[in-house]
Amino acid sequence: MTDLLYVTCNVRNPEASGSLSLGHEFLEEYLRWNPQKAVRFLDLYRDSIQRIDQDLLDVWERIGRDESYALFSDEERRKIYRIWRLADQFGACDRYIFVTHSLNLWFPAEFKTYVDAICVPGRTYRLTPQGAKGTFHDGGRRSLHLHAGPPFPFGKEQDQSVAYLRSVLQFLGVTDQVTVLLPTDNPERSSVEAKEKYKVARRRLLGLARVF
Repeated sequence: MTDLLYVTCNVRNPEASGSLSLGHEFLEEYLRWNPQKAVRFLDLYRDSIQRIDQDLLDVWERIGRDESYALFSDEERRKIYRIWRLADQFGACDRYIFVTHSLNLWFPAEFKTYVDAICVPGRTYRLTPQGAKGTFHDGGRRSLHLHAGPPFPFGKEQDQSVAYLRSVLQFLGVTDQVTVLLPTDNPERSSVEAKEKYKVARRRLLGLARVF
């Protein structure tokens, strides 16, 4: 059995974050039903994620020309190996949990940096005459996205985070996806209605943990 990848992107302390607290509850319940499952953790505010920079763009172009790795600098090799480790970690798992919150109607920048790091040609997708194709359309992979919405309305504008992640995962081959939305990341300072939605989300998560 392959591993579960648990990714968080939230600078709050877990005690002050509704999404982190519920994510932890879900994980504990999931492992109670799946004690044999290994978990790999990534905290995108704590763990250093390699950004896509000019060095990496140059390296990918040179790899496409079948240039020898011996010609790469130590810094270029260090960067590409860090990217490959993240992409290979993603590919080695068949269950994914993403715990995030909205920041200005999207993810924090650290989450986009991570997505860029796992979308790697030759690792998680391949280039074909018809365009890019995800590598993992073999079935059996599942994801859970637990996402806390913005703390206040932005007029009529809607948070774009969930749709973006769903599209990326669908492209890579994670087609069995579940999304659980929280009205805010701080239920203690929410309205009565928001607190009730938080309780509903908690019940749903604990039920999902048995079958995820």
